[in-house]
Amino acid sequence: MDLTPLLIALLPVLLVFAVGLMGSTRRLGFWPTVVLSVVLTPIGGGLVAILSGPKRLKKKRASSRDEDTSRRE
Repeated sequence: MDLTPLLIALLPVLLVFAVGLMGSTRRLGFWPTVVLSVVLTPIGGGLVAILSGPKRLKKKRASSRDEDTSRRE
């Protein structure tokens, strides 16, 4: 049994999925990176995801109880 046709069909899908996973840690996110990978090829989608930069971390607001205890000290 020759696996070449299966690899030819499966390899691009796996590459797009892998680039989407990489994009999930970037500003673009998973789905926009997947769409760009389909449109621009996985290499182009990966480059756009890398250029988009890392996700911004959300700052946690201190609760009012934490602020009250810090004022008392």
